[in-house]
Amino acid sequence: MTKSRLASFLGSLALLGTLFVVLPGLGADEKKGKGAKDGLYQPLGLFTEVLSLVRGNYVEKVEVRPLLAGAFSGMTEAMDPFSEYVAPEKMAAFEAARAAREKTDHVESGLVLARRSGYPVVVTAVPGSPAAAAGIRTDDLIEKVGDVSARSLALWEVEAALSGKPGGKGTVLVVREEKPRRRTLEIVRASWTPSLPSAERVSGELVVKVPAFGPGTADALAKILEPLDRTKSLVLDLRGNAWGTWEEAARTAALLGPPGPIGELKGRKIQTRTFTVEAGRRLHDGGLVLLVDSGTGGPAELFAAALREGAARELGVDVGAAARREEKSADAFAPDDPGAAVAVPDKAKLRIRVVGEPTFGMGLTQEVVRLASGGALRITVGKVRTPAGRTLSPRGLAPDDRVFHVLPEEGEEGKLPDPFLERALKVVAELPAPRARAS
Repeated sequence: MTKSRLASFLGSLALLGTLFVVLPGLGADEKKGKGAKDGLYQPLGLFTEVLSLVRGNYVEKVEVRPLLAGAFSGMTEAMDPFSEYVAPEKMAAFEAARAAREKTDHVESGLVLARRSGYPVVVTAVPGSPAAAAGIRTDDLIEKVGDVSARSLALWEVEAALSGKPGGKGTVLVVREEKPRRRTLEIVRASWTPSLPSAERVSGELVVKVPAFGPGTADALAKILEPLDRTKSLVLDLRGNAWGTWEEAARTAALLGPPGPIGELKGRKIQTRTFTVEAGRRLHDGGLVLLVDSGTGGPAELFAAALREGAARELGVDVGAAARREEKSADAFAPDDPGAAVAVPDKAKLRIRVVGEPTFGMGLTQEVVRLASGGALRITVGKVRTPAGRTLSPRGLAPDDRVFHVLPEEGEEGKLPDPFLERALKVVAELPAPRARAS
């Protein structure tokens, strides 16, 4: 098949995928006054018509199965960047990959992946992991895994190819927005544990890096905070933090905020889980700058959003009303949407401010659902909401103070200043004194 024919073929698949996703929504609008049957069958009839036209008029003969597989993949990708369709012929490999993760000698690469423009994109390479050691970064687009185009691979296939027994290797060709644009990086599998919080003084201010919310994060942060003046402002660097558990994020938030619920995981088909800050663990009352970027996701988003909402409440902001306004405008969401933020009369009065760029927006949980065909869907079944009702997926959290990347020229890596940290240090010096806390 020529490149032009292949492009047309892929275009057909994309069209079918779009129809499969968009038309049911259109049908839902049309069914008003026409009945549910008309609302459902009319778009499905149009889908069948398009399928028939493609089969009858495309430049060369095509089979139905790949067309439908493309439609199903397009449907899941349109839902969110993490949901995926697993074809029946790939189920054996899918199950083998899931089973391998339970083995004691299995090593994960440490990549947190999503899909963008059809390709896997890196949300984060967990600090301390083989992927981080290989130099893979947030926002790297994976073009190839070994010699295989990543455009043809599901996220689980990328993960399986780069994970395995210690000592093994895997290569990825990544594309990033700096020179050189393409880089081949080698992941060497070795046992690892996620990095724990660490602290350093920068320009006289304490900067605490929280790289993940894995086991031991809250205890490690507590050891850092215990000897400090609890009223002194500090910076919490959450950049690249998109790994861990909601429970560990809640335990960590207990060190910095008042007790009570900080969020819940809800879905139509799952039992609601509530995440709560326990009383009696608080070690800090001062100002906080939460430093975030596009690699901040999942538990870190809940952590930042919950603390941020608490600061807004201190100023008398009705964060629930703000969240409801955001939900009403969710249908207008676009990929370049700046994210969700609580509007406050004067952000300079906030004790806790978010600095950086919009977070990724991965406050969700997934399950594998079997299909009668023998395939499966890895599908989002629940989303996390903050106490105000704000969802963290798909828009993420918007910063109070937006910072933009400065791209290095070729050969300048590691030499440029850090504009994110520079802005955070400026903001932390401006934070108001903490309010008196009831004993």
